[in-house]
Amino acid sequence: MTAHLSDSDRQALRLAHDLREEMRLALPPHGAAAPAVSPFVDPAGRPSVLMRMDADTARALMALLGERRAGQTAPPEPRRADGSHVPPPAPAVAGAPLARAAQSPLLPTTFPAR
Repeated sequence: MTAHLSDSDRQALRLAHDLREEMRLALPPHGAAAPAVSPFVDPAGRPSVLMRMDADTARALMALLGERRAGQTAPPEPRRADGSHVPPPAPAVAGAPLARAAQSPLLPTTFPAR
């Protein structure tokens, strides 16, 4: 049946099937209709999916994602006012003052040849 399909077509079919099954298992069984998931191969030949869902299903999915996000314990990554990343502070080196540890250069390590 799928012998005439390309590898990308087969991968898109499998992707759509797997996503459809995961959504069915993740969303509450009552009230929300199962989303329609269709296989698609994009113009670059990459397996993809197209998804359509009604408003109740979209709300159920947003609630599920919101619960998952609320359950994460890691604080959000610090950002500057311009949105750029703030690097974490350098770890302190035992016995060295903090300012010295932050300024020490990284040296390449070499190992003797055997």
